[in-house]
Amino acid sequence: MRLHHGGRHVSKSKSKADILASLKEPDPYIQRDNMLTHSTFLDGLVAFGLFGGLVATLEVCFYLGKQARRRRTDEPDQLSTIQGAMLGMLALLLGFSFALAAGRFNDRVQLIVSEANAIGTAWLRCDLLPDSARAELHQLLADYTDQRILFYDADDLAGQLAAAKKSEAAQVRMWAIVASESKAQPVLANVLLPAFNEVMDLQAARAAAATRHMPGMLLLLLLSCSLVAVASVGYGSGLVGKRNIMLTTSLTFIISGALWATIDMDHPRKGLIRVGQQPMLDLQANIHKANPPVR
Repeated sequence: MRLHHGGRHVSKSKSKADILASLKEPDPYIQRDNMLTHSTFLDGLVAFGLFGGLVATLEVCFYLGKQARRRRTDEPDQLSTIQGAMLGMLALLLGFSFALAAGRFNDRVQLIVSEANAIGTAWLRCDLLPDSARAELHQLLADYTDQRILFYDADDLAGQLAAAKKSEAAQVRMWAIVASESKAQPVLANVLLPAFNEVMDLQAARAAAATRHMPGMLLLLLLSCSLVAVASVGYGSGLVGKRNIMLTTSLTFIISGALWATIDMDHPRKGLIRVGQQPMLDLQANIHKANPPVR
């Protein structure tokens, strides 16, 4: 069994001083996740940029198609076939990418529910301990829950680091108490140790899930295919000499919307499509109701 700290595996054989010293090191999970999150304003800017870029591509290629139409006398051939192939390829890529992003989003949601359940289970199993140990563990679990919520609600790296260090320090203390009580009462080991170990495992699992995103190459391929597909529609309309503005604009809006939703859902801590903290908030309310915070 191994103790996890912010995604780092820490052997139980290490001393408490070594573990506490490791908390001072910058956490790569926190830094990487912080770089990949963005503000709501930036999220809107990305959506506007995608739509504006596709509309601009449509207009430029429509103009180029009109210019080409004046220079040729024969009817364009294979254009409709190429347009259909490009739009079909784009639909396939968007469908797979959206499904993968939705899957990662659902995984993150499920991990929040699992962590809330694990903390709740650990809280209940503390009732098997003597009064002094039970009271201290209850307080530690209450503080730990508060810090886990603060970590994912923090707006900056400093707030994340502060919450992470406090939650990891609480882990060290909780494990020390549980290990000590398990040695004193071996019959409790199979009840207490798995519950608290799962709490620590889920912290590492959520940290890993927060850094799991769409590969940059796939995102680049999606953007390139979107531009080429819209360009073929605009160029083809120009060769014909007319277009339906409502339909072509609607097409670019739908494509840019699907792209934005895929990107935004893949970074669910910020933006408009977010992974909520409601299971943890409900747990926090129940814990504070059973163990009111000391003021």
